Amino acid sequence: MRALPSAALLLSFTVSLASAWASDALAPAAHAAPAPKASALDVSDARHVRAVYLDTVGRTPREDELLLAERVGGPALIEALVGSPEYWENWYEEELYYFLLLDNLRPEDPGPRKRLSDRLAKGDLHVVDAVRGIASSSAFHRANPGNDTFVSVVLEQLLGLEVQRYTSQLEAGKRMYDGQRASLWGEEGRNQADVVRIAVGHEDFAPHFLSRQYTRLIGEQPDRRALKKDVARFADNPRVFVELVREWLLSPEYAERLGGLRPKSDRQFIRGIYVDLVDEPPDLATMQRYRTALAAVGDAGPLRSVIARVLLNKVGGGLPERGELPAEELVQGCFRRFFGRDPSADELEVIAGVYTQCECSPDMVVLSLVTHPEYQHY
Repeated sequence: MRALPSAALLLSFTVSLASAWASDALAPAAHAAPAPKASALDVSDARHVRAVYLDTVGRTPREDELLLAERVGGPALIEALVGSPEYWENWYEEELYYFLLLDNLRPEDPGPRKRLSDRLAKGDLHVVDAVRGIASSSAFHRANPGNDTFVSVVLEQLLGLEVQRYTSQLEAGKRMYDGQRASLWGEEGRNQADVVRIAVGHEDFAPHFLSRQYTRLIGEQPDRRALKKDVARFADNPRVFVELVREWLLSPEYAERLGGLRPKSDRQFIRGIYVDLVDEPPDLATMQRYRTALAAVGDAGPLRSVIARVLLNKVGGGLPERGELPAEELVQGCFRRFFGRDPSADELEVIAGVYTQCECSPDMVVLSLVTHPEYQHY
């Protein structure tokens, strides 16, 4: 496997591109996707398809998936993604992250056909069951030891309550945690599982749950009237959750969200760059290792750049050798692959020119793109 160019050549190339991108014409803000022409997902725009994949399965699409999306259209794409095994796997991982059940606090793998994500995909249980299962797990107990911590986290994370305003409920929950019979919002219980059961059954659970799920996808809080309608449907049948997610992704609000750029989460960045460079997402151990490292630093940008370079040095990105393609064709292909768009005339001229003058390898073009601010967004 070929190595990346020398540090001196890489620095020269990067400085040249940074200088070019510093101009108004090439500023990252200029790359934000234009406002959609209609209140619908535009699958002919690769940026939109990349965003849908990142939002639903936590990774970027492969080339064949991009082509398939354009053929089948937005509704069929959403239908295929939402509720798929990969969707539920990503949903489960995001829920574990929300509850901070990471690394050694992660629930043990119960084996095939018993994982929550697998059971959700098969329809053996719904999201309310899944959240109850997570909050009732031994992993959740380990992460939140003691009656005060456990009950506080349950009330905050499951119901969105400010515990300081619910001191009587907190005290009742603590007694219940300690094995004493107590009443919480009129429901009797005497153990930790009862605290979770009562919280999940509380009227505030559905609004809080749906609101954070909507915000995770759309990037802003839902309209109160729309949320009220969704809550009513969800309360009648939690299995309607998948249908709600599909509706959100086909809504004018999501189309409007696609008119701008949002930062990628660490999970989206890691899984996305693996697919972009290796054509498949990383295994769970690799994903956890990188995500833990990124979460440990205040500014993840430099470490993301290191990860990109290490990965590119290791796999090469499936790139042609220098001279196999004209510089302009190489740059156009890289922009489409990593940004989901064509380069502007200025970008094409500047980057192809620097590439030619520096006599560098295609790896350097790729590295300059995947470490650029635009790649950190979607």
